[in-house]
Amino acid sequence: MDYSIIAPAYNEEKNIKPLYKEIKKVMEEIGGRWELIYIDDGSTDKTKQKTKKLHKKDERVKLISFKRNFGQSAALQAGFDHAKGEIIISMDADLQNDPKDIPKLLEKIKEGYDCVCGWRKNRKDPLIRKKIPSKISNKLASLTGVKLHDFGCTFRAYQKTALKDLNIYGEEHRYIPSKLYKKGYKITETPINHRPREHGKTKYGAKRLIKGSLDLAFHIFWNRYSLRPVHFLGTSGFIFMVAGLLIGSYRVIMKYLFGEPLLQHLPQLILVIGLVLFGLLLIIFGFLTEILKKIYYENKKSYNVEEKI
Repeated sequence: MDYSIIAPAYNEEKNIKPLYKEIKKVMEEIGGRWELIYIDDGSTDKTKQKTKKLHKKDERVKLISFKRNFGQSAALQAGFDHAKGEIIISMDADLQNDPKDIPKLLEKIKEGYDCVCGWRKNRKDPLIRKKIPSKISNKLASLTGVKLHDFGCTFRAYQKTALKDLNIYGEEHRYIPSKLYKKGYKITETPINHRPREHGKTKYGAKRLIKGSLDLAFHIFWNRYSLRPVHFLGTSGFIFMVAGLLIGSYRVIMKYLFGEPLLQHLPQLILVIGLVLFGLLLIIFGFLTEILKKIYYENKKSYNVEEKI
């Protein structure tokens, strides 16, 4: 298989068939063997039924249906896990991504990049609810080490080899380029066309923005300390211990050089003991997390498939 197009869908019944027609036209012009995988993320409308009808007419259309709504990251992960193509293209199923831009992504892949990200340079979304939060999120996301204009764009192309050991959870689909960059893969971006939504409702809101921000904070931490957690905990523990020892040394100096009784400063002595012990505990926890890292749940899945055709 040459290409796999994966499209997470949640209540997109009116977009399933039109998207298929657009993708089919583009992929037949490109040539090669391809498949289109719709991931029904627990839809409550007829998304699954519409996809099944397409599958009966064209077996290149595949369906992965979840038992409930697991979120976009889980849907993309399921698509990556089941894709057979050497090049994997992910895109939204809401028709806002233009399949005509697929050749632009593939051109960059041919240049030797492992991940090509779409950049919605001229977004067709509401200013307050989407554009401003997106700009803020993109600025913060750049702290992960990858300089991209649009971390939130699902429209991307990947070499299959780059996704081999990838596991994403929560809202981590935004930071796939950062995860790949950390592993040494080549990342780039290209401007794409972005169209206004015509059918269905947007799934983006304040709740998702908050979750995404929390995932970003954790991702920055994980990028820096996941391989050596003892660096974070050990450094913190060392700082606490040094603070405690400095305070303790000061009190000892004041006693033996200036005659100040230690018992008059009992709260400070208790603080010294607390700081030293807490610092020591952090260092010990650092070593324990190094051990736990070895048995981290890399092979666990964040979704539950109900049906696959």
